[in-house]
Amino acid sequence: MTSGNEPPAIQDYQPHTPARRRAKHSEKSEQSCKDCRTPFLGTAAAQYGPCCRWKQRGQVAKKYEWTADRDQLLRTRYDGTIKGRAADIAALLGWPTWVIKRRAAELGLTYHLDPNPWTKEEEAFLLEHVGSRLLPWIARKLQRSVTSVKMKCRHMELSLRYREGYTLRELELCFGCDHRVIEGWVREEKLHIRRRGTERTHDAWYVTDTDLLRFITEHPLAFPLRKVDQFWFMDLVTSGGLVRKALQDASQEDANQPAA
Repeated sequence: MTSGNEPPAIQDYQPHTPARRRAKHSEKSEQSCKDCRTPFLGTAAAQYGPCCRWKQRGQVAKKYEWTADRDQLLRTRYDGTIKGRAADIAALLGWPTWVIKRRAAELGLTYHLDPNPWTKEEEAFLLEHVGSRLLPWIARKLQRSVTSVKMKCRHMELSLRYREGYTLRELELCFGCDHRVIEGWVREEKLHIRRRGTERTHDAWYVTDTDLLRFITEHPLAFPLRKVDQFWFMDLVTSGGLVRKALQDASQEDANQPAA
């Protein structure tokens, strides 16, 4: 017998123990895969089905992912000289403003007050030497920082790729052989290489046309001629005459065509 002060017993009361919570979350129902929209049987927390789950393992989801269309939108509408333009683009994409500004800086779209504006002579010097000289050398000649030269190249849409001579990868494509074969020519001192501005052993190297012609003349049996890029080889041994003749023939054909 219970006293009158005791509360009535609740027969159906079940405490929310950790085991009960785990059982509730482990209940499976029909879900839709987030990637391919294929239905599968899973818990409420499952986002990907067995068909696509393996693709997501070990990957960290990007909160703000830039695509080619979004980059094009940023290039078209961003202007660092207009106050609030980054906020307008951020509101359009539904992202924070700092994401827009950081991406604009990565694409070279930001502007700053340069205490030393670029002159036409400096731009001409940049056009002449970028790609054939290293950035530190160009910056030293212009008495500017390397960052300033790099940002100016981005604004002028100039490629920073070193264009003088052939790299190891380019020689692989030209000769049609593995890089170990070319490195063997270098070790045997058959092929002369040059360092990019320095003579340190760990610096990247390149091979000029003159060194390649000397190698081909002195060691014609070192490489199989059937694997060589024929057009490149003929243009090299004729000192560019093959390309010049083709361009002249094309120009002559265009000139002889009657006007529409």
